Amino acid sequence: MLPIFILDDSPVPACFGLTASLWANQLNLPLWSLRPDFTGDFPDSYQHVIAAGYCVTSGLYQSDTLQQEVTHPAELPRQDAVIVVSLAQKARIAALPGPRLYSQFSAEKLSLHDQQQLLLEYALQPTAPRQNRALPLGVVGREADHRQACPATLAALDHAAIALDLGIEIRFLDAATLPADLHQLAGLAGVVLPGGASMAAVGGQIKLAAATLKSGLPTLGLCLGMQSMATAAVHLSEGYQQAMLAEVDPSAPLHSFIRFSDGRHRCGVLPFASTLLPAYLSRMHYNHRYHFNPALLPQLAASGVQISAETAGIVEAISQPDLPFWHGVQGHPELLSRPDAPHPLFTAFLQAAISQSA
Repeated sequence: MLPIFILDDSPVPACFGLTASLWANQLNLPLWSLRPDFTGDFPDSYQHVIAAGYCVTSGLYQSDTLQQEVTHPAELPRQDAVIVVSLAQKARIAALPGPRLYSQFSAEKLSLHDQQQLLLEYALQPTAPRQNRALPLGVVGREADHRQACPATLAALDHAAIALDLGIEIRFLDAATLPADLHQLAGLAGVVLPGGASMAAVGGQIKLAAATLKSGLPTLGLCLGMQSMATAAVHLSEGYQQAMLAEVDPSAPLHSFIRFSDGRHRCGVLPFASTLLPAYLSRMHYNHRYHFNPALLPQLAASGVQISAETAGIVEAISQPDLPFWHGVQGHPELLSRPDAPHPLFTAFLQAAISQSA
């Protein structure tokens, strides 16, 4: 069978390839992508981690069949695949045989169609509350970044909320401009510290992690968020308040997270085991070049924060067992969440947040 080409006009990374992902899932066909370019302020355009060991366009996060994202048409398969291509790059595949479908972007929805009929639609608007009162949650980052560039964290929260028949209200916390009193935390039922490429967010995330560690406000940290949480815990030891991620400040007198000694970029879908998650969830998406500094393990333990997952000396997850929910993971569980199968970490986080707000 000739490949099916989907010409996608989405102008933002969060939406590119989303309908193609759903269509390939439905057909159970391998998905390939010709890497698009974007104009605009999208620092996290390519943040979805794939098993091949690199990052691709963030909007491909709902694919269950994704194989590769390539930069040249000659690398694309010639049969038995769905291939998503930016509409702006259609001339690059003009000579390649195969039917064309069209993915159209609007502010409210994405639609996939051929020249005769609509094939599927995907709503982009935030899910309406399912109860009279929505649960207020803080998510670090700019709203535009989450909705236009790196959407998986919000999607995972929504998947869990739907499963719990729960309404949620997202309040975005700009870590770079947080006031000293952190008054934005007032009234929240929980906080998510997400991953991402912006090192400017780390200082604010550490402050938020320190505050929730003290107050017990349910907190979930993802990748960079977990690193911020661990650093906040280390700061509780006398004389260690200057500890900082080496990626943020290479000249800092003490580094809480250091580069791998072999210089590796640990990227891909790798084994994961922890008491935090059911045994059937045995893998995690990873994208990091830095790991917790083992010289600071005594300071981490002294804070009451425990290591809840570890692989070959790499701290994979941390938790404060005396709090209702204060967990961080080095990986990206949000990338495993699906509408019909929310990730258990997000479900557990929302359940703790419900209890917090009761």
